[in-house]
Amino acid sequence: MHIEAPRFERRRLALTPLIDIIFLLLLFFMLSSTFSRFAEVPVQGGVAGTGRGERPDVLISVTAASVRLNGADITVDGIRGRLEDLKLLGARRALITVGADATSQALVDVLDAASGADIEISVAGGGQ
Repeated sequence: MHIEAPRFERRRLALTPLIDIIFLLLLFFMLSSTFSRFAEVPVQGGVAGTGRGERPDVLISVTAASVRLNGADITVDGIRGRLEDLKLLGARRALITVGADATSQALVDVLDAASGADIEISVAGGGQ
């Protein structure tokens, strides 16, 4: 009796699903990545041993409840315009004090608004 062994034929690898997966991955990575440029905000910190520091011309206080510029409540959108007005009057330095309850997003928003006014900015913690 003659028994024939089954023949195994190699199937061709279908490339269409592989190409589909590659394009889906490409599309996912293109849509999930950001192409925005992150801006840098120059901030000066305190330096130890410098003696008596110069007094700031503008004081901005950031807390969880409000943002105040020289003691008056102000919106984040109004900071840049007010600082530009104060710069025309001779202001050169601004100090931003951050309250313990303030969020980091509130500080970043204020820094972003203040950086457009071309005034030297310093940040201090512990403001009320």
